[in-house]
Amino acid sequence: MISPLLLVSLFVAGLVGGLVALPMRSPSAKVSWLCLGGTFAGGAFLATALFELGPEAVESLGVWGGLGGMIGTIGFLFWLDRQGHHAHAEMHGCHPHGGGGSPAKPYILGGMLGFHSLLEGLALGSVSQGAAQEALALAILFHKATDTFALAVTLGRYGFSAGKIVLATLILSLASPGGAWLAAEVNLGGWEVLHGILSAATCGTFLYLAGFDLLVPELREREGRLWKGLAAGLGFALVGYAAWSGRCC
Repeated sequence: MISPLLLVSLFVAGLVGGLVALPMRSPSAKVSWLCLGGTFAGGAFLATALFELGPEAVESLGVWGGLGGMIGTIGFLFWLDRQGHHAHAEMHGCHPHGGGGSPAKPYILGGMLGFHSLLEGLALGSVSQGAAQEALALAILFHKATDTFALAVTLGRYGFSAGKIVLATLILSLASPGGAWLAAEVNLGGWEVLHGILSAATCGTFLYLAGFDLLVPELREREGRLWKGLAAGLGFALVGYAAWSGRCC
């Protein structure tokens, strides 16, 4: 059994994260805020990959299976980006003078974040009420807003409209409470291997986006490097603390 109030809280946390990022897609938004939002998202992605998704993949698939899934996903995204560079000259929201990538990448990010949110919701709904469920719920709440914030910032950088960003935020915000409700109502035994495969793929996606899209290109530039580094550190620390608090209780 899972509290309806908890399900509503998960949804609201996700909604808030996406709506906070929405002004960053406006043409009048300052470039510096776009950069800080991007590096914050990169730090959050990196911590999620290292502290949550990577260990989950290795636990479910073994060391070689988990690493193979992550490396395979990174290789696929690298290839996809190269195809995008050949076909398009895209503009990033932060630096109009440079940057490019595959137009499919925002959709891949949305799908991976959706899978990740659904899986953590399934895990939450499978835990019996008590201290363990409360600790896991707190961890999910801490980084739920960073997930939707990161997605909204990325979609804005790729030129998505405000309506599409709000719709994506709503869908992603529903994924965790929906998964928790489903797990509480249905017997989901035997899904560990699928969980491991999706965790490995999502981990590879987050590592690639954090490195090649959000952190390395931004921190390589001198302008605003200190503030961008602090934003990345804050995103990393918040998700790292959420992961730690979910395991310590």
